[in-house]
Amino acid sequence: MIAEELITKNKRSETGEIIVTLFEFCDLNCIFCNQDHNSIVGIDKINEKINSIKSAIKSLKQKGKKNFSINIMGGEVFSDKIEDKIFIEYHNLVKDIKTLPEDITISFVTNFVFEKKERVQEFLEKNKDVMLMSSYDPSGRFNEKNIKIFEENIKFFKNKIVSFNVIMTKKSIEKFMKNDIPVFDYIYKNFDVYFDYYTPQENSELLLPKDFELRDFMKLILDKYPKCKPFDKFKDKMKKSMSCMDTFTIMPNGEYGMCNILLTNFDNMKTTKAEMEQKWFDDYNCLECKHFSRCSMGCFLSNHLNSFRTQEACWLSEVYDYVDKK
Repeated sequence: MIAEELITKNKRSETGEIIVTLFEFCDLNCIFCNQDHNSIVGIDKINEKINSIKSAIKSLKQKGKKNFSINIMGGEVFSDKIEDKIFIEYHNLVKDIKTLPEDITISFVTNFVFEKKERVQEFLEKNKDVMLMSSYDPSGRFNEKNIKIFEENIKFFKNKIVSFNVIMTKKSIEKFMKNDIPVFDYIYKNFDVYFDYYTPQENSELLLPKDFELRDFMKLILDKYPKCKPFDKFKDKMKKSMSCMDTFTIMPNGEYGMCNILLTNFDNMKTTKAEMEQKWFDDYNCLECKHFSRCSMGCFLSNHLNSFRTQEACWLSEVYDYVDKK
């Protein structure tokens, strides 16, 4: 297939991303998240995840990946309701990962809404190579109490934080367009911020932005927050990988596979990732686009859903045109 050959040759990153979801239990209930936040499935099987991680690395190496980022998450891995003994399991898992011969970076993903700082700090002191990643969601996550806890924690753990991820849901975009984004200016000033596409789930009608909404939002970020990734590289005309990574996902119950296995919950989903990639190439006429080599592309699943597109023109091409005129 044309798309598969070109993407493999020019667009796939050499880094293999592995997301390890230890359990889904979490104190928060973010609107874009489809996890069962009351579930403790997997919380007693943390020590078994190393076997799935080894399988993930083997699979990704067969796809040509040369280094690996392992992002360990929940739910909320540092929730105040998690027992202290779980941190021993975290330590042992990290120790097992570090015995592997591959080039690996390890991060724990947290929402920073917890008050028991001391045990988190102790864990990080014992595992100095482990860094922290987080996300920022201005829509539906924060209330008056937990926004203060969040802000206090990101300042306390400032030197251990790698980056913040912002999911571009329709609701989050609306907040940014209205400048209703508490604490974001501090985050932008002090950390890497990466904007990522919303992967449609069961509530996609509410959260999936239209193509023109993404276009206008990206223009806003390029003007106001130009250091945010991946937009900071949009002006650079060098060849780039696409934003959609071949992510290997390990679930709380031990099941694992490429991230698109999660799409099996969609009604009438009878297509493959390769077919969605090909459809993107066909719909946007990528081979004739002057921006192809530097284009990060978007979410292939979003494009597969008819509700996403509102125009024939490629909205990403319009963003690159906007960058070139600045």
